[in-house]
Amino acid sequence: MNTELDTIGKRIRACRKNMGYSQETLAAMLYMKKTTICRYEKDEHDIPSSVIVELARALQTTPNYLLMGESHEDSWEEDVIRILDWIKDPAMRKLAIRQLQCIADMI
Repeated sequence: MNTELDTIGKRIRACRKNMGYSQETLAAMLYMKKTTICRYEKDEHDIPSSVIVELARALQTTPNYLLMGESHEDSWEEDVIRILDWIKDPAMRKLAIRQLQCIADMI
């Protein structure tokens, strides 16, 4: 295992930096204190599952990656679900699903 990213805190930090976010920015996105993000990144605080899901959304990754370090390159199903979840307008979500169905029919 890559010891560089062997904890959830290290993976959160790496994803945050990859997105170009400061701890303050990520904290503001999640309506929490910067010190909470700092503690998560230092593995000093247990993270509730609901927060892991929100962190994954904010960092454009998957909860599985944050929790276990599993590569998210092959998790296309999670990518599709996450993207559809980002689309808040029901009509736009329905349109995106129809487009995916059209693509699938072409194959």
